[in-house]
Amino acid sequence: MPLYEFRCKECGTKFEELVTSKTVVECPKCHSQRVGKVVSAFGFKSSGEFSSSGGGGCSGCAGGSCASCH
Repeated sequence: MPLYEFRCKECGTKFEELVTSKTVVECPKCHSQRVGKVVSAFGFKSSGEFSSSGGGGCSGCAGGSCASCH
């Protein structure tokens, strides 16, 4: 089951939901079904260094390169 991020079009709440083909996605705050998928940032490891699509390094780094802490 894939995990997706959603934002409610009624109240603006951002939330995650495990989704199957039969899942009806509903806002946990206002219970509206008017929600949209959010394009989320993700991290990946390549060539021994961590990268993030959001830039700025991982949460343990002070700089832009994770090579110093990983």
